[in-house]
Amino acid sequence: MSEWSDLPKELLQTIAKCLDSRVDVLRLRSVCTSWRSSVSFPSFDEEIPPLILKLPQPIGIDAVLFHATICRMEFSHQNANSSSSESNSKGWLTKIRVSKLGKLKLVHPLSDYPIMYSPFTLNLLDFRFFELSKAFMLKFPFGFPLYEVNKVVLFPISARCSKYEISILAIYHEGKLGYWKYGDESWTLLDDKNFQYDDIIEYKGQFYVVDRWGTVSWIDSSLKLIQYSPPLFGCGGQKNLVESCGDLYVVDRYLDGERRTWNDYENLDVNFPARRRTYRMCNPNATDFRIHKLDEEWGTWVDVKSLGDRAFVLGVDCSFSISSGDFFGGKGNCIYFTDDDNFKGKGLSSDSIRVFRLENHIIEKVTTLPEYSQIFWPPNFGLTGSNSAPKFNVTC
Repeated sequence: MSEWSDLPKELLQTIAKCLDSRVDVLRLRSVCTSWRSSVSFPSFDEEIPPLILKLPQPIGIDAVLFHATICRMEFSHQNANSSSSESNSKGWLTKIRVSKLGKLKLVHPLSDYPIMYSPFTLNLLDFRFFELSKAFMLKFPFGFPLYEVNKVVLFPISARCSKYEISILAIYHEGKLGYWKYGDESWTLLDDKNFQYDDIIEYKGQFYVVDRWGTVSWIDSSLKLIQYSPPLFGCGGQKNLVESCGDLYVVDRYLDGERRTWNDYENLDVNFPARRRTYRMCNPNATDFRIHKLDEEWGTWVDVKSLGDRAFVLGVDCSFSISSGDFFGGKGNCIYFTDDDNFKGKGLSSDSIRVFRLENHIIEKVTTLPEYSQIFWPPNFGLTGSNSAPKFNVTC
C-alpha cells in the first residue's frame, strides 16, 4: 500500500480545489512536507477584496466589508486521558478571520470583538474547524463598526473574485432595505413604502427578509420582493430569521422600550460621522422571546414551545442554529444573544451575553451559568473588546 505522503501532486491539487473552506486548504497543507509543497498557499484576499467602499448617501461613508466564518473548533486527535469517546467529538463555538499570512484571528461568535486570551497555541495539526455559517459586517477602515448599517450580505451569492463586482444587500437606518453595487452613485431601495425591515438571511439558495410585523419575503434576482409568509403580527419589537434543520424560523424579541426607527436619522448631522458611530447606543434590552415556524402547507405560523437539542445564536452580524450535543457544556432549548453595552467604550464584554431558556422564559447572564458558557472558546470565556488582539500562529 502506498504511503499517503506519496500521493501524486496532481491529485492533491485536485482535492484542494474541491475544498470549500480556505482553512481546510491550510489543514491539507499541514499534513506533511510533501503535501505542503504540492498544494499552493491559498489566497485569503481573493473572495472578499480588501477594498474601500465609498457608500453613497444617505450613509455617505467610506467602509470596508469584513468577512468571518462561524466554526465549531475541536481537537484533531482523541484525548488519551478522556474516558469517553463521545466527548472527543465535542468542540467550542468561535468565529475566525484569516490573514493572508496564514494566521488565525479569533473573535467572539456573538460579536466581532477579538478574543485576547487562549490557553493553547492554535496549530492546525491539533485542531479541526467545521464551518457553521458566514458573517459579513461593514466597518470603518480603521475597524470600528458602522452602526448605520444593521445587517449586510453579499448579493448575489456568486459575487466573488473581482473587487469591482461586489454588490451588497443591506438593512440600514433601522429598517430601510437597500441594494448597492460597487461604483453605484446611489442606493436602490427594494421597498420605498416599508422602512421597517429587521433581518436578512440566506436560506436554500435565496435571500429572505423579515419586517417588524413578521412578514417574510424572498428577493429574486431582479431585486423584486415576493411575499413568502403571512404577517406574524407578533408583539415583539425586533425580529430575527434563523435556519435550523432545514426550516426557517422567526424569533420575536420583546423589548423594555422603543427601538430607534429610520425617522431618527432624518435630523442626524451627516457632517459628523462620530455621532453615527455612537448612535446605536442605549438600545432597549430584551425581556422575553417567542419563536415561530411557518407551516408552509397551511400557510400559518406555529408557535414553537421547545427547540429540543437545538440552540439559537443571535449575533450582531448573523444568526444561526447549533446542536448542543456538538459542544462542551452545550445546553439546548435556549437562545444566546447580546444586550449591547458598547456605549461603555470597552467593547462587548462577557457580561453582555445573555441566555434565554424556553422552558421557564428566564433571561440570565451567561457568566452566571457555567454549563452554558462553556460552549465558547476559550473555555474560561476570556473576552475583551480591545482591537489589538494577537493573531494565533498556524503551522501551514
